[in-house]
Amino acid sequence: MSTVIIAVTMGIMYWWCRGMIFSYFGFLFISSPVTVGLVAGLLMGQPMQGLIIGGGIALVFAGIIAPGGNLPTDECLAATCVIPIAIGSGMSATTAIALAVPVGLLGSFVTNLRKVVNTYFVKKANDYAEEGNAGGIWRCATLFPALLAIPLLFLPVFIINMVGQDVVVNLMNAFPTFVTHGLEVAGGILPALGFALIMNMIGKEKLIPYVFLGYIVISVGGINSLTAGIIGICIAFIYVFQKREIMEEVSSDE
Repeated sequence: MSTVIIAVTMGIMYWWCRGMIFSYFGFLFISSPVTVGLVAGLLMGQPMQGLIIGGGIALVFAGIIAPGGNLPTDECLAATCVIPIAIGSGMSATTAIALAVPVGLLGSFVTNLRKVVNTYFVKKANDYAEEGNAGGIWRCATLFPALLAIPLLFLPVFIINMVGQDVVVNLMNAFPTFVTHGLEVAGGILPALGFALIMNMIGKEKLIPYVFLGYIVISVGGINSLTAGIIGICIAFIYVFQKREIMEEVSSDE
């Protein structure tokens, strides 16, 4: 698949997601690294690899919350920039996951810049409201922010995907072995960190052993993230069914 088509597709996905095009559909669905990984993988003829990398990135960002509506990191930018480059350059999934973290942090600056610039349209919308101009309010609330998001959101992702693969390949070849190995190790640990953040928010300390179990299965057992996810779902069903049986037995005894 042409690099231009992939770059355009990734740019549109990021613009659709963070530009809030058609309300929350893009923000909630298209922003998922799994969705981005599937689309990028299909375009590049490696859907399974795209899902594996996307699933790993999703795990890293799983415990991230947005206090006050401000994202501290941007999983969609990380996915749309890293996944196509990782697939095209033959990068391992663990290395791609490690690289996604700093890229995601850069995304928070892009989002905040867009919000700052959009305050101008808020002021204009207030002016139109005083005039009773409904059309002007609609343009300031929907049309103008979406058009402004093209250079702020679409263009950076497009450029990174156009030139990023060659740059990343050259950088990875220039790095010493211990650096690349360190990235792989970090990429293996980060999904477990994402689970740990979720456990911390839930406040269920008894679930923490499952985090370490998942890390051991993936890092030591060599099982990919997708297979580990299926195993996790099976364990969850077993846990729920056993707990239900225990509750039914206790109820019958009473």
